[in-house]
Amino acid sequence: MPPPPSVAREVAEIAAEPDRAAAYAWLLHLQRGCADDPSAAADLAAELPSPLLPLLLRDAADPDEAVAAPALKCLGFALYHPVLVSTISAQMARAVLDTLVQLIMNTRMKSVCNLGIWCVSVQQLEPSIIEDRAYPVVTAIVHALDNPFGSLSTTFEAAQAIMKLACQSHKRMRELSSLWVPPIYRRLLSADKPERDMAERCLIKVSCVILPPQPLLSKAVALDLERKLLCRMMNMLDDPSKKVQAVRSWGWIISLLGTDAVNNRPLLNKLLKVPEQMFIDLDTQVQIATMVSWRNLVDAFFPSQASESVGQETVVAPLEPREHATAQVKRTRLIMVPLCRVLSRSRNIVLSSSCLSTWNYLLHRLGNLINHLPILEAAFGPILKIIFSFGINDQNKPLWSFCMSLFHDFSSSKSRHREDLCTPVNQNLVAQSCMHLKALLNAQHIKWLPWEIGCFHFQIDILGTILNPELFQDMIPEKMLIVMDSATEIFRFVLVGVQIELKEKGSCEQVRLCITDLCKFVKTKLFLDHVGKHSGNKCAMLLEYGLQFVKVIVGELDHSLLNSEKIEICLDIKYIKENQSAECSPKVSFPRIRPLSYMEMVSPAVYATALSLCMVAQYTGELSHGDTEKLAFILSSSDILKSLHAVVSFMYMQIMCPMFNRQRLKWLMVWNIVAKHWNEKLISYLNTSFRASSCDVLHQFFCYPFFSFLYPGGLSVLWNAENSSCAPVTQDLEVELAVEVYRSLCTSSCNSKAASKVFFEGFYDYLVNIIDEHMALNIQHCPEKFENTAILSALGEVVIGLLENDQILAYANQELNETNEDFAGCRQPNLLLSCLNLANRFMRFSIFGFKANPTGQHQVTSRFFQSLSNFVGHVILKKDILLLFEIIGDQLTEWFSLSATLYCEMQQGKIIYQLEKLWLKILECLNMSQLISDGPFRLKRRLLQVALNHPHHVISAATASACRAEANIKISLHSGCLGPKLDGLLMDRRKDHNSSSSTDKAIAREEIDTSSRLVLPTSKKRTKHTDRDAGSLKISAGLGRKRLKIMKYSTKPKELNKNTARIGGISSRIDSVFSPRCVESKECRKPELILEMLNRKRTFSN
Repeated sequence: MPPPPSVAREVAEIAAEPDRAAAYAWLLHLQRGCADDPSAAADLAAELPSPLLPLLLRDAADPDEAVAAPALKCLGFALYHPVLVSTISAQMARAVLDTLVQLIMNTRMKSVCNLGIWCVSVQQLEPSIIEDRAYPVVTAIVHALDNPFGSLSTTFEAAQAIMKLACQSHKRMRELSSLWVPPIYRRLLSADKPERDMAERCLIKVSCVILPPQPLLSKAVALDLERKLLCRMMNMLDDPSKKVQAVRSWGWIISLLGTDAVNNRPLLNKLLKVPEQMFIDLDTQVQIATMVSWRNLVDAFFPSQASESVGQETVVAPLEPREHATAQVKRTRLIMVPLCRVLSRSRNIVLSSSCLSTWNYLLHRLGNLINHLPILEAAFGPILKIIFSFGINDQNKPLWSFCMSLFHDFSSSKSRHREDLCTPVNQNLVAQSCMHLKALLNAQHIKWLPWEIGCFHFQIDILGTILNPELFQDMIPEKMLIVMDSATEIFRFVLVGVQIELKEKGSCEQVRLCITDLCKFVKTKLFLDHVGKHSGNKCAMLLEYGLQFVKVIVGELDHSLLNSEKIEICLDIKYIKENQSAECSPKVSFPRIRPLSYMEMVSPAVYATALSLCMVAQYTGELSHGDTEKLAFILSSSDILKSLHAVVSFMYMQIMCPMFNRQRLKWLMVWNIVAKHWNEKLISYLNTSFRASSCDVLHQFFCYPFFSFLYPGGLSVLWNAENSSCAPVTQDLEVELAVEVYRSLCTSSCNSKAASKVFFEGFYDYLVNIIDEHMALNIQHCPEKFENTAILSALGEVVIGLLENDQILAYANQELNETNEDFAGCRQPNLLLSCLNLANRFMRFSIFGFKANPTGQHQVTSRFFQSLSNFVGHVILKKDILLLFEIIGDQLTEWFSLSATLYCEMQQGKIIYQLEKLWLKILECLNMSQLISDGPFRLKRRLLQVALNHPHHVISAATASACRAEANIKISLHSGCLGPKLDGLLMDRRKDHNSSSSTDKAIAREEIDTSSRLVLPTSKKRTKHTDRDAGSLKISAGLGRKRLKIMKYSTKPKELNKNTARIGGISSRIDSVFSPRCVESKECRKPELILEMLNRKRTFSN
């Protein structure tokens, strides 16, 4: 087979071929073969400039279509192939373009015109050559666009050529846009849909070249509109099938008008009639198309804002001049009107999403202008309010999340340097938005700069819309959680931004107003509008977030701002106004606490404290652990004197109001959690910031449970309004809340620092005063108050904790001459005195409790006597022993009298055995100190008398033994012996006690109970009861009517009177010497006189 001919030979044969149509068919075949063969393409390129190209240009103008058409096809290939086109010189290229222009403009053959346009659209000539011949080429293309042959293919080819030239020569084509753009946009209104689509595709392709439009183009468009274009557009609105295309055309026309659309107001007003009708069209697709076209008006109004570079800008530049600012705001409002109208009425998620897309596009195009408050209020706020006013539900959740993400970005712009606040919370919201809206957040970034203080109220206003109470009526908890979390984050950003403003610019007055408004916002939106007005889970969640908002205020604001004297807020909380009158009870004068006053001026810390407490007070459910933790943080984070005083005033105000058990339990929970926080830092605070005024507030605070238990009105509805079966459980919880704190407090009582010592001494004295006053007030009116085990348990734990305190025990165990620096803080007896005073009050209370339930276990009372017994065993110094009996002697006597009267019931519990141990310790202590017969102790000798007559053998025997030991000292001075007399007396006392009738015992029990209620605990009066009957000496058993007859020493009245005279009137009162009801005796008889009286009786008997 012979080798194929060379390319040069074939080209020569083609050029010599007389049949030009066949020749170009051969050349076209050769070109196609070179397309995949680089060497063949190179050979063909070598032959192109000299023989082929001139032939192609000559034959392209041939009047024979059969010759001209293939010649143009071969020419187009040569202009397209990179190897071939590279061999074409600039001069030859210009000649090619000139030939093509002539063909397009002059030919009468459609195919030749189309191929000429095609050659222009595929050519790969140098841009400089195109720019040099741009005008004639564009003129030829415009001619083709006008479709001289009525063929749509010609128009398509012309559009392709336009797009090709726009890519090759941006600048030159932009300059000539007034020539070639009008033929394209006119076809947007064509009745032929393919032609409309072609025109729109072409405009989209070249939009980067023609927009923003040149003035010549804008004028051309305006002229077209005035002539016939606008009329045609309006006519299309009458055809439902053309509405979408008409509104799309309107968008392009607006874009091509550019600034002329802004400056030519009459024309703009006419143009706005098109979207005005389309925005209210019933067809959703028409509305969506109108919404998309509306963005073109945004481009016309703000052509260059989006292209501005933010760079390192951190400050919002002022809008200057004023006229320009006003114009910008007006344009923004014009754009926002239909957006707000459609969004407020639309229930279609697609239409609403399209509306938000257009709105986001506006924010993006505004550039830095969006950071100015007037623009912000005109462009940003209206849409946020509309979306947030709908609340969040399954349908609009994507829209709500999208808007919240934008709002989050704006609010956080002030505090981007705070790493702890820059967590991408908005990502969780973006995930809930639809795909289209999520793409907008990344594609159309909004240029937020750190907002100025002037934007504060704007953000608060938006937050108020989010927290509209009406939205929460039907909202499920899951949705409410999303709303509250988002609102809390925004609130935190706003608060931090206000504080940053103060540090950077020192705007004290503005910051003061902002902090005031933040506090009032929380009061209005979360307290008045929400807490207490819902039920169930919603109310609990609202309380949680209400406290969370207050916690943000306390946690984010510096303490210098929270407690600043320059920032004062009016305490305008109506709950305080409604309840402050409860503090004016005429029956209670202690503790004297200055109440919170309605409308008084307070610091932000006090306002936040009062607000959080009012939320808790209005909440009717049970506090969760999280709520109490938040409340403790709020109440423990600010200045103690101001904030803690507000806590004390408010909590005492709650005591004065009638309340149910669950309400009192709630406040005890609040007190417990705050008290535990204070316990952790109490000692360090006292050592560093000790002041008398702070001690008073702390005393009042820590005494709160006792005042709550003791106040007469606190239990006014305790048993009537609630199920009595639940009361014991509730009371146990109340006691546990109080006891938990007091155990820890007692551990710290003997800190060696002077400030701590003074504080705890004052606290225990304060507590004693509270008990004394309320005992005096309630013993006649509410005796059942003292039968409340809550009081006994709480007070008992305090006293037990003190009695078991290591330092107090160490002090009690010190020898007189011993010095121990470790216990220097306890060398003074003040704290010991306070401890004993509390023990005295507990013993008074416990008597009432035992009488109310003699057969009960009384565990706290039993533990108290056990601790007291252990404590007495550590008392060594004589002065301390005397102090001990001076304070608790009377109450111990009462207990012995009561246990003697109710001995059978007492034996069922453990108290009698603890009393036994205590008495043995006391006797041991007295014997070691030799105080039984010592002068100063004679005032308490009646305690020995009651113990001597006690039915419990161990107590009476130990007492007799101690008395016998003391009596032996006097044997040498008297002729008689006390021991046998005491033994006989004890024997008769037991016999008489065992022979007592059950009726007498009941009468005695009743009289003791009645007498105890009628006699004040603080009374020092005593009465004597002495009965004589027919020679028998009868010893009164206190208020009981049981008679103890001492038959062994019976005498006749005359003999008795005789003896009485001989011993100076002493023997007539022998019954009172051994009376078990010692508190009824006015005087204490001397043991020497008793001994002398017994000796004289013995002599008389003999």
